[in-house]
Amino acid sequence: MPPSPYVSRINQIDAVQLDEEIYKVLRNQAREIGKYQPIEKIDRWQPEIDALLKYLVWNFSLRRGKSTFGQQLLDLHYENITGPKSVLYAIFTIGPAYVRDKLANATGANPNFTAVLDHVADLAKLLEFLNLLIFLHRGTQPRVVEYLLGIASSSSTVHKPRNIGYSYMTRELLWHSLMELFTTGLPMLNLHYFKHALKKLFARARRVRFQRSFPLMDSTTRCAYCGDTPILPMHAGCRHIFCYYCLNAHFTATNEFQCTECDARLAVHDMKTYQAKDS
Repeated sequence: MPPSPYVSRINQIDAVQLDEEIYKVLRNQAREIGKYQPIEKIDRWQPEIDALLKYLVWNFSLRRGKSTFGQQLLDLHYENITGPKSVLYAIFTIGPAYVRDKLANATGANPNFTAVLDHVADLAKLLEFLNLLIFLHRGTQPRVVEYLLGIASSSSTVHKPRNIGYSYMTRELLWHSLMELFTTGLPMLNLHYFKHALKKLFARARRVRFQRSFPLMDSTTRCAYCGDTPILPMHAGCRHIFCYYCLNAHFTATNEFQCTECDARLAVHDMKTYQAKDS
């Protein structure tokens, strides 16, 4: 039985996305290799490095077969691709990007010529967008380069039902349940409260006699709860400043709580907006 010629749109788009992700992984690894080199030297040779990586990906995938790495992962291939078309595929996918990046890094480039290149890049993006709309209608050739070369993806295997075992379904159910638990439960955890509770638990006990005082705020003042610059500064009787949200969030849950800095007992009826005293 020959392979089915039909290929779903999502599989074709996924193959394109996989090719892009594989290239990004290789590019990031290449940058890690040269991260201790001067950044000016890396940026100067970055267009050549990107072109070399794309050539290696093409050489070990499409040149030696009929499919890219992304297509191989999804059991797809180009049915009607030939040697000359494969070379043109490499030229179309490597050449324009290399020229654009090389001229973008060049110093002293003609502004008019740069503007023309920008218009060409915008035109290419417009063609990609129009081709995507056409692809969604006809279901083949999601990229312009495929349309220009007259190649289309086809399935490498016969479509058959997929057998899913109970162990697979159990893992999927457990994973989705865990994700729902995290997405629902984590936002309810007050991480700042746990941090201060642990700090107080392991810190040496302090006996401080609380005296009411008016707080003073300057450019170095930080919220006694979150440690950031106070947003809508508030206070509740001690000499420390709080963000409105930090203070009001506690008073929403309870009528009083202990200051994280001076251990003073703060009450909701003492909550006031900070106003600087006139000198």
